[in-house]
Amino acid sequence: MAGAHTVRLEPVGVEFEVENGETVLNAAFRQGIALPHGCKEGQCSACKCVLLEGEVDMLKYSTFALNDMEKDGGHILLCRSIAYSDMQVELLNYDEEVLAKSIAVKTFNGRISKFEHLTHDIRGIEIELGSPIKFWAGQYVDITVTTQKGETITRSFSMANTPDQTQKLSFIIKKYPEGKFSGELDSGGIRVGAEVTVVGPYGTCFRREERQGPLILVGAGSGMSPVWSILIT
Repeated sequence: MAGAHTVRLEPVGVEFEVENGETVLNAAFRQGIALPHGCKEGQCSACKCVLLEGEVDMLKYSTFALNDMEKDGGHILLCRSIAYSDMQVELLNYDEEVLAKSIAVKTFNGRISKFEHLTHDIRGIEIELGSPIKFWAGQYVDITVTTQKGETITRSFSMANTPDQTQKLSFIIKKYPEGKFSGELDSGGIRVGAEVTVVGPYGTCFRREERQGPLILVGAGSGMSPVWSILIT
């Protein structure tokens, strides 16, 4: 791959390629490596790790996620890191089962095929994809849609359906007074038939197959989506 650099993850010994201008986290997602992550925008510190070798430049991030002392000590945020050489990083938080269940993040085209009022402030939408997506119950995707006014909006939502439904995704969305995406659902800005782009899957929430004993699933409002997907799978 022209212009690519190699990233090696310790202590797991996993290697992958990152392209010029691509963040290390996005490169990992693209190649099916599920690294610890949260906001993907340099705000939460979930992807913080230690740079052992190599050079990186970091995009804008919050000092809440990475303070100056940590940066001086060699810590970086993978979601903000652009590689300028081959790299070796030490993962501070990782789960071997999560890495084993990794699914490559891909882009899918689709359309909104259904819209319904579930409660006074909860809406349900269904998206039909042009090609199948693989995901684990509990994961989420980024949905991008252009409203009737021409505004492009991207928001993250968890699937509420089971993973065997690979081309028809269901979402439970809470309506917020100032919510751009949810507000457009009632105003008609986002309509049935609207074309969407879906990117994913993301997230490390899933049922551990070998874990014994009962499951206790807790959720409320639109937070029921991943819980419902896990429950009915």
